[in-house]
Amino acid sequence: MIIKFYKYTSNFLSPLIFFYFVLRFFFSKENRHSLLKKFGVGKIKRPKGRLVWINGVSIGEAKSGISIAREILKNNPNTTILFTTSTLTAFKLISDLKNNFIITFTPLDISFIVKRFIKLWKPDLTIFMESEIWPNIISELKNNNINFSILNGRISKKSYFFWKKISFFSKKVFSNINFCFVQNQESKNRFECLGVSRVKLISNLKFMNNSHEIDRNEYLSLKKILSKKIVVTLFSSHEEEELVLIDCYNYLKQEFSNLFFIIIPRHVNKKRKIMFNLKNNNINFALRSRDKNNIYKKNFYVADTYGELNLFFKLSHVAVVGGSFKKIGGHNPIEISNYNCVLFFGPEMFNFNQIKELILKKKAGFEVNNHRDLAKKISITLNNKKLKKQTINNFKNLCMEEALKVKKILKGF
Repeated sequence: MIIKFYKYTSNFLSPLIFFYFVLRFFFSKENRHSLLKKFGVGKIKRPKGRLVWINGVSIGEAKSGISIAREILKNNPNTTILFTTSTLTAFKLISDLKNNFIITFTPLDISFIVKRFIKLWKPDLTIFMESEIWPNIISELKNNNINFSILNGRISKKSYFFWKKISFFSKKVFSNINFCFVQNQESKNRFECLGVSRVKLISNLKFMNNSHEIDRNEYLSLKKILSKKIVVTLFSSHEEEELVLIDCYNYLKQEFSNLFFIIIPRHVNKKRKIMFNLKNNNINFALRSRDKNNIYKKNFYVADTYGELNLFFKLSHVAVVGGSFKKIGGHNPIEISNYNCVLFFGPEMFNFNQIKELILKKKAGFEVNNHRDLAKKISITLNNKKLKKQTINNFKNLCMEEALKVKKILKGF
């Protein structure tokens, strides 16, 4: 009964939801194509044969979803992949990779839109990445006897308590999830408590991310400019974490005269505050969007562009995880395993405890407490080539081992 009420409510509110998305269109958060597809406008003929629907809402989830899709096609070449996402940036990323997928936008969780979408595509299996719980989609898949699985599942403490507060509703939703493969024990416990009967803890699917496309011309150009520099990159940084890097630089510059620090903010719109802090500390810096190659005499480089993370990883000797020096919980460090840089992270990696423990156990990276600790351990690593090489290799081997575990699970798809 409660699910029916949700369905009717979503239909009733659809004009307001449409108005909200029109506003997003005017603020360039949607385009004509995304707007039409999210509301189920337009029709593409479904190919014959087996079709698997994979949904990755944003860039991180999309990258994991791409790895899953490629593995499914490897095991079942005659399968068609329908790949959906919710953001313009993720859609562009997937489209640019030119995989053999059908790519569109995730339908809004409005009952009549979802029904039309399921009727059109008739997926044989649906896989959602990480933490996307949409009651109408899950219910409609159940009504059509279509298996719905969550891969790389995680559920935050905040989300868990939200769903618990409305358990009279959430039990009906979560009990319709056929299988949930989770990335940590906390999420396993939470999904089980919310009503999912089949939950299994596996390695993080991001260990399979092997996408490292870069603009080769940009790489060769920057490599030439930075050939005599020691490049330290802070990626996915949050507010004022650049101060950690500035203090680290001030501590190390007497020992290393050729240091070059790259800051890649998690949110590009925060670049003004980063620039303010750099100016305030008399740091000579360049801005990627403004001073693309005029950087040789600079000490810091603010990467205020999109889609160049792999480029900067490939140029780096050291990579530092952003969000790990604030109560953010860190960000996923797995992507740097494709490159030859040493991994460092701060004391606040609680969102990735399982990965953190693996890294420390395998001696595949370094945990630091503050800027001074970071500077000391960077110095030790740069002065010990054997340690540096071994740490990098340990991280690569760790990621390869975990990826093989995931691939065994995916053979069942």
